Amino acid sequence: MAGDVPADERILITIDDPDPGADTRRGLLGPRDPAAGGGQEDSPDPTGLTSATGAAGALELDATGAGGTARGLLDDSSLDDMPVWGARTRRSTAPAGAGGNAGAQHGERTVHRYGRVRVLGRPHAGPAQDTTVAAAQDDTTGTTGTTTAQPAPGDGTIVSTLALPGGLSRTESLGVEAFRLRASDGYRRRKRSRPRDAAPWDMARPCTDIAPARGSGTSVTPRLMPTLLNAPSANGTDAAQSTAGAPGTSGLSSYLEGSVAVGLILVEGPTAALRMSAAERTKIVAEVQNGLSWYATQNPAAELTFSYDIQLVQLSTPADPGASDLESVWRNPAMSRLGYAPTFDGVYDYVEGLRGRLGTKWAYCAFVTKYPLGHFAYASIGGPRLVLAADADGWGPDNIDRVFAHETGHIFGAPDEYAGAGCDCGGSWGRYGVPNGNCDACAPAPVDCLMRANTFALCRYTPAHIGWGHGVSGNPVLIQSRGLGVRGNFDVVVPSAFSGLTHVWRENDARDTPWRDPWQTAQALGRVDAVTMLQSTLATPGPLETVVRVGSRLFFLWRDSTGAFQWRPPVQLTQNVGGVPSMVQSRLGGRGNFELLAPAADVGIIHMWRNHDVAGYPWSAPKLFAANLGRVDAVSLIHGTLGGGAGLLEAVALVGTRLVHLTRDSSAVWRTNGVFAEGVSGNPVLIQSLYPGARNFEVVVPAAGTGLIHFFRDNNRATPAWSGPRPFGASLGHVDSVALIQSNYSGNLEVLARVANRLYLLTRSGADAVWSTPQRVL
Repeated sequence: MAGDVPADERILITIDDPDPGADTRRGLLGPRDPAAGGGQEDSPDPTGLTSATGAAGALELDATGAGGTARGLLDDSSLDDMPVWGARTRRSTAPAGAGGNAGAQHGERTVHRYGRVRVLGRPHAGPAQDTTVAAAQDDTTGTTGTTTAQPAPGDGTIVSTLALPGGLSRTESLGVEAFRLRASDGYRRRKRSRPRDAAPWDMARPCTDIAPARGSGTSVTPRLMPTLLNAPSANGTDAAQSTAGAPGTSGLSSYLEGSVAVGLILVEGPTAALRMSAAERTKIVAEVQNGLSWYATQNPAAELTFSYDIQLVQLSTPADPGASDLESVWRNPAMSRLGYAPTFDGVYDYVEGLRGRLGTKWAYCAFVTKYPLGHFAYASIGGPRLVLAADADGWGPDNIDRVFAHETGHIFGAPDEYAGAGCDCGGSWGRYGVPNGNCDACAPAPVDCLMRANTFALCRYTPAHIGWGHGVSGNPVLIQSRGLGVRGNFDVVVPSAFSGLTHVWRENDARDTPWRDPWQTAQALGRVDAVTMLQSTLATPGPLETVVRVGSRLFFLWRDSTGAFQWRPPVQLTQNVGGVPSMVQSRLGGRGNFELLAPAADVGIIHMWRNHDVAGYPWSAPKLFAANLGRVDAVSLIHGTLGGGAGLLEAVALVGTRLVHLTRDSSAVWRTNGVFAEGVSGNPVLIQSLYPGARNFEVVVPAAGTGLIHFFRDNNRATPAWSGPRPFGASLGHVDSVALIQSNYSGNLEVLARVANRLYLLTRSGADAVWSTPQRVL
């Protein structure tokens, strides 16, 4: 789909349970009262498909597969026609509900789920084995029927069976209609010319509150409050004093990754002014779908899937514009109508029950209504609910997608950034306790961001606020630490796909050696391009010392190894650099100096060092060498054991698609030892192994095509020589960057490979030196 409508989405309807009671078992709330018009989920329509207008009909497909229009459910003269491509029914060996992705093809995954209706997206290209499984399924075996599309010549495809046993429920049919609306030319045109595009959220008030604690029994709506440094956090404490990353009151929406249940509650009243038309209901569902699709496309590595329960609640309660608590006028009877307590506890119970019924990690609910509101849209920081006027006030229905996405940001911990909210640039927000650095009132140069303005854009702080620990870029660095765990944990830093650094570690003393949840730091730097890290001996057990490249500048930051394990703010070292740097702690100087290499921005390599025998640990000025190489793209440095005395500094540089070995001799002069490999890309990593003898050099580098290449230099020979290329890891597809260590697990080589926005670990072990199957890390 085009413009603000995410691309490469299609509908898949799965025949996973023909029993008319299946929807009840999925947790959809019992049969509706036709006379009352709502409060519970519709029972399945016996004709097979039910439109939001209540008109039934079968979805007809063009039998040629070359396009056509859908009729019945999808016949609405007020909407532009949408092409519908041919479909076929296939048999899947996996249950339709398993993993949420049965029937997906070519790297697709479920982005939205409405019962048996799934909206599939193709947000990333992962390792080859991940994208070919579905295509390899046997069409003639299995017990679950699904309908899949022939490869369509365009996006916006709807695929359905000609007749579904038991029909579609309201949630399912609204999901289909919403998708069809989003795929229409008219919808796309309206998005391209949406009103007040990029305008700041210019309200003179905040749009956040803090939900009362579960169990308080209150039926009163909390007061809207600014997102300030000392504003209460979602767990009822001061944000500045609360534990960074602590979940909200209910733990229902701690961060926006994985599966999320969304309860969409459309609340209508007894008069025409308080009711929604069928078209308005479909529009609202489509806008919610579009806004949440945007999140999924922004960070495919978060693997977001939104599962829905759509409730239509029609009340006899009249509007009361003069009420001191406008929300409770309709919210409390709506919760009662749904079978829950008419208090905030009822909201919690509904959302918690929804998470259990739909089997998701997180859950929240959204009330949409035409009843009078104190503000047209607002949400509780940390959940469990948001509230939205059905017409989005002066912003109009075509901006509901962005308004809904903005309020969903609050649900998952993001503060407001527009000045009218009374924000400041401090605080400790979201999963990682990050300040509100893009606040209009105090940021030196605030940028476009969904939390600041009517735009589908993110600043450097919001991804961390909503807890996006997955999604990486640049090059990873892997070490096995000393003194952190008995066995020595694996510590990894890698640039976030958004801003700052992501730090993740593997607990090697725990059963099954799990990778622990990621942490993030240094968002103020913005997008980090490359990183190098070591564990130093300057304290016990040893700080993590890191240098990052941001554009053409290098910054130094470090994390202590005791107490709070706190990352210190970055300090600029130098500029006019490029590529991937490399740093080691050498055996030079009384305490072991830091030696740092980085490709120069134009030609050659710069060398800097930090003197640990002088107070303040000063860095040297940068010194250029190897200008004869031309432009260098990446470098990897070690302090080797060859050459006698303290040993020599050895480096491998990537120059175009070639690898060059360099050595700094005992007179501190760098010498080029020649090209030893071609046909590579991405950063090389050089280590000196611990195998007996003279200790070989080992290099791993991404291949120019697919997979990785391993080289070694036999240092036991009178004239050491580099081996030929030894490819491995072809199943990864194209690898962007790599890290390498030799661990204390029987001397295994451990390789961390970045493929697009994900990290995979491969291990070479055993007498036969066999590389393992890649395992996802992040």
